Amino acid sequence: MNTRPSIIADSELLPPFPSKTKLRRYLFLLIVLGLSLYLLLPQVARIERAFQVAFSLKMPIVAFSLGAQILSYLGSGYLLRAVVGLVPKPVSVVEGALLTAGANSVGTLGGGVPGTVGMTYLWLRRRGASPGAAGLGAWIPIVLNDATLAIVSLLGLLTLILLGKFSSVLVLGFALAVLILAGGMGALLWSLTHRERLMPLAMSIANCAAKLQRKTIDRNATEAFVGRLLEAWDRLLEGGWRRPAAGAALNTGFDMLTLDLLFLSAGHSVSLPVLIAGYGVPQLLGKLTVILGGIGVVETTMVGLYSSLSVPTPIAVVVVLVYRLFSFWLPTLAGIAVVPYLEHWKNNSDGLTSAQDGSQSAS
Repeated sequence: MNTRPSIIADSELLPPFPSKTKLRRYLFLLIVLGLSLYLLLPQVARIERAFQVAFSLKMPIVAFSLGAQILSYLGSGYLLRAVVGLVPKPVSVVEGALLTAGANSVGTLGGGVPGTVGMTYLWLRRRGASPGAAGLGAWIPIVLNDATLAIVSLLGLLTLILLGKFSSVLVLGFALAVLILAGGMGALLWSLTHRERLMPLAMSIANCAAKLQRKTIDRNATEAFVGRLLEAWDRLLEGGWRRPAAGAALNTGFDMLTLDLLFLSAGHSVSLPVLIAGYGVPQLLGKLTVILGGIGVVETTMVGLYSSLSVPTPIAVVVVLVYRLFSFWLPTLAGIAVVPYLEHWKNNSDGLTSAQDGSQSAS
């Protein structure tokens, strides 16, 4: 008689058995948790491995890679100086590098290629360059850099084809990029070989722009601009193209050296064909995207290509992310910071010009 109450008392201490609805819910949560662990645990291992790779990077070699990226921008400065150096007031290599960084940052933050071209043209004009030289300084570096990148991308695509590591999507994207670049080069060559048609075309464009702005077209200014542009083109073609081409090659070459040194710092050196195969095509595809700086496209494509070329994925992830930090994020932030300096530089140059004009008039 004493046992039954104790059993009842013990049963009252037990939690109530869950209903069938709760059982199904618990079972569903258990399945989701199991799938999550099944899918995430390998990723956690990869992330852990990536952290290990990041902490094992050889800092002296990383510092050399950052120096190579600085030299890449100095190559851009040399390119701009080589183009604008055909006029009496050239810019220095350092000034050209700073101007390039500032204009690229404006383009990255929403202006695109027109923003980059516009700011380069504006700052060169305020620096004292003629309209024709400023127009060349705004467009020629973009054309030469993209043409150099297209050549590197073509070599990379041929390497991928020989290694059997290409896809139809990759080939289609590359073909589209090359067509766009070829269209730009074709427009430039057309302007040189059809000079008699360039002036009417420029007048039509200026007329449309004036109508959109509800202004009257300034035919004299348009004619002077086209004349100075053709004059600068002639100076460039008289043998002045070699130095700008060398500047574009330096820009791309040191940028690739940055990536190569980062692979070396991770303890996994790559051959030149593998380096080219994973470098050119992602960069070219990134230029076609509307996303700022090709964010996501360059990184994903580059990591995927290097992983397919027998580079361990954690190493590829770390190297590409650090490379993008050096080649995109830091120059963009530096370009934003240097814009006020460029504006101050403009004011100083204007003041110097005014002082010179005043002294000449006084004399």
